[in-house]
Amino acid sequence: MTFLECCQTVKTKGLHMIRPKKNTPKQYDLCEPFEGGKGWIWLDAVTANLVCQAYDMLSPERQEKFRHLPADVILEICWKAAG
Repeated sequence: MTFLECCQTVKTKGLHMIRPKKNTPKQYDLCEPFEGGKGWIWLDAVTANLVCQAYDMLSPERQEKFRHLPADVILEICWKAAG
């Protein structure tokens, strides 16, 4: 799933863990809290909500581009916009 899809899930269901999917650029694995082992990081609902709000404010053309960006780029854009 894309980082945006992960954020949409976390926004709805709450805290999860995420990691980049092996051999699949810009795709991520998502799991319930404490189910992941080494290499997983937390994705909280506040961050996920920020990403979803930023996405919702974009034009359809920019949403298409945003949807395919890697997590680090999306987060940098969102936190700069929020600041």
